[in-house]
Amino acid sequence: MGIDELSLQPGIRQLLALGETAHQIQLERGCSALFLDSKGEIFADELREQYLVTDKAIFSLKTSGDYKINPPKQNVLKMLQNLEELKTLRGIVQTHEIEFSQAMNLYTYEYLGPILDISIEQALRIEGVDPVKVTAYSNFLQWKERAGRERAWGAHGFCSKVFRNREFSERMITLIEEQGAYKRAFMSLANQDQKKDIEETLSGYVMECLEDIHRQLADTDRAEELEDLSPVTWFELLTGKIERLKLAERNLVRNLSPAHPVATPTISRPERPGQLEPYMSVIRALPAFSRLHEEELNSLLSHADIRTYTKGKLLFLQGETLTRYYLILSGWVKLFKGTDSGTETVLQMLSTGESLMEASVFLDIPSAVSAQVEQDTKILSIPAPIIRQSLLENKNFAVNMIGGLSMRSQGLIRQIEHSRLKTATERVGWFLLKLGIEQSGGRAKAVTLPYDKATIASYLDMTPETFSRSLNQFRKKGFTIHNDQITRPDPTALCRFCDETLAQSCSFRDNEDCPQTYLD
Repeated sequence: MGIDELSLQPGIRQLLALGETAHQIQLERGCSALFLDSKGEIFADELREQYLVTDKAIFSLKTSGDYKINPPKQNVLKMLQNLEELKTLRGIVQTHEIEFSQAMNLYTYEYLGPILDISIEQALRIEGVDPVKVTAYSNFLQWKERAGRERAWGAHGFCSKVFRNREFSERMITLIEEQGAYKRAFMSLANQDQKKDIEETLSGYVMECLEDIHRQLADTDRAEELEDLSPVTWFELLTGKIERLKLAERNLVRNLSPAHPVATPTISRPERPGQLEPYMSVIRALPAFSRLHEEELNSLLSHADIRTYTKGKLLFLQGETLTRYYLILSGWVKLFKGTDSGTETVLQMLSTGESLMEASVFLDIPSAVSAQVEQDTKILSIPAPIIRQSLLENKNFAVNMIGGLSMRSQGLIRQIEHSRLKTATERVGWFLLKLGIEQSGGRAKAVTLPYDKATIASYLDMTPETFSRSLNQFRKKGFTIHNDQITRPDPTALCRFCDETLAQSCSFRDNEDCPQTYLD
């Protein structure tokens, strides 16, 4: 540790130690990717040397001081225990007893994920720190981590020549898009000196080469060209970028301390009217935020981001630990499980006001499912560490979240009931009624299918052919079906499929037009 670092307050020194440890584990992950995918033919010596460098960083982390985190040190102790078990992972990597993807997931979620979370929590406890600076720092850490994942997965691509594989190319493109999103979020909060520093840091020939590779990845006709690039060249290109990001990260950490500003110390707060204000009426009505006082809500939303995702966008994959908490403001998102054969089972279709896999965020565990956007969707997201800290500090927010989990549990029970106890026609009728209530309160005759029929069939636990036969049964009863528009003979034509849950939202409930079939 240099003399200048000894003069920093303990919280800053600890953040620098956390950052150095994460950086070296990211590099070890990348070296392991090359070693495993080449069957040990390349990077064997480099990997063993990296073990020593990583161990040195871990030792410095352990001796960097106390951590001011509640609950007292529990997540820190777990992180340090995980780092002790890193030797076990190294052993099975060296003997090739582990698959590439398994090793990458362990590095990413068992070792790096907890370090990044603790870094953000620690930053929030620096005395007098500006929370906007912490939000900028959080986005930067995620940006750098996605670059590290790109290095590791790209090494796999160049060693195994799998660039034309759809799942691999989508994963790479997703990592690149996520880097762009986190970079934009960071730049929106950074001051002018920091923006200039980043722009100068990420300029030059290396960056131009990477940008060209990214364009080739996105162009299926050019993906084959990438197979001519050696995996070592790829690794060195990404490492050059990540080393530059490391320097910028250390400057950001030093700038977190009000007592030790590096550049212009002021960062303007996010302009809520510009991004959040048009959606505040929807946000306040969401169950997660319904009991919060205005000050509490504003504090939580100061870390939020709103983005529009296009149809087909993968938000996260099964087995990934979620770094953000997602709330749908409009549109539809599919939760599904994939199989090795390439088929998928749709488990849930979520829409406005619903959150995605909040239990994974609360417990900091890998997601059991994948999430994909089914139509253009607007989503509010908040960094996962911010959510976990708010649950500890805000009783109203915690109660809201418990209520949301309870409602989700009830919804899953109803879904199981429908798939096992209802006929195909009853399931389709219930689904169409649900759509009608969501779209017009149940009063309009026309219902619009929000996503493709194959997805609907999977969601209703039936084949597309069975779904089509069920729609024909409705056609025989006077329903008109044209593409994604289904028109019923009258607004009450589906009421026999109603249940207590749907009735709560129906505008017909308990008036003279309501047949009260939900009481049967």
